[in-house]
Amino acid sequence: MPNNDNRRINSRLNHPKRKKKKNMILNALIAVVLLLIIIVVVNIVVDKEPETSQVDDSTSASEEADADTSTNDDEEDEVEEDSTETENDTSEENTDSTIQTPSQEENNESESSETGEKEVVVSEPSEDPVVEDVVVDPSWAPIGTSQSGEHVSSYDAKSVDYKEKVQALSYGSGLDSSNMFVKRLGNGGSPQKSIGTVTSKDGKEIYRIYLEWVDGEGWKPTKKEKLTTIEDAP
Repeated sequence: MPNNDNRRINSRLNHPKRKKKKNMILNALIAVVLLLIIIVVVNIVVDKEPETSQVDDSTSASEEADADTSTNDDEEDEVEEDSTETENDTSEENTDSTIQTPSQEENNESESSETGEKEVVVSEPSEDPVVEDVVVDPSWAPIGTSQSGEHVSSYDAKSVDYKEKVQALSYGSGLDSSNMFVKRLGNGGSPQKSIGTVTSKDGKEIYRIYLEWVDGEGWKPTKKEKLTTIEDAP
């Protein structure tokens, strides 16, 4: 019995010590967990700070780019305004030039204008009884040629030169070659000039075309006469 009592007494004495030891262990574990939590929170905060800095830098760069774009747009608007003013000035100059040259319209003269005015097609009556009117178009150009070397005018219907004359007659008269008869084609006063008379196939249109040779470029119409009849035409 004494032994049992001693054991009970010892057990009661040891119980508070064990409880105190457990509390110490729990407190230590809690402290370790808190320390780990603090470390994790600090790491998260430190990691986010550079990202925030990068976002700020990116925003700043974007704002600078927008400012540059706005500046460029303003400069472009200024350039466009200057260009518009220049065009208006040019238009006024052209108008003044047109007003200052009324004699050109009165005399039916065609002249290339330095201010960009289009050339005028001359149409006038003729004293020739078979000529209804005369047309000179400054836009006429040589038709081109496949000939090379010194040019020799030919009236052989099979020659290249003759065929190119016919093309020039079609061009000058405005008649398609498939709807055109060549009634006459001869010398126009010099080896480098020719005169041809053509009609439409239905005979309703009759023209006398004056041609001139341009070296390296071919035959060029210089004048078109609309005829009333072909019988008395030379």
